[in-house]
Amino acid sequence: MSDKIVVDFIDTPSYSPNFNLAEYIIHLLRMKLLHNLPLGVNMEQIQYKLEKYFEFNQLQTAQQIQNIIHHIYALVNC
Repeated sequence: MSDKIVVDFIDTPSYSPNFNLAEYIIHLLRMKLLHNLPLGVNMEQIQYKLEKYFEFNQLQTAQQIQNIIHHIYALVNC
């Protein structure tokens, strides 16, 4: 097994959310934790909710993130 990491650079449009791991994670975060918040919730309450969640949980496992990366790579190579 090699200790080297191989990185492939792929040209994508300047804004391409379907090819961006952060966009997938932000979408998941919104759907899981921020969707259906009551009216009038403020930023401090949102921050508290997020901090409490991440104190004891993680949003994605390493395998789930790897699956998303493979999905993105498949989209790019279509």
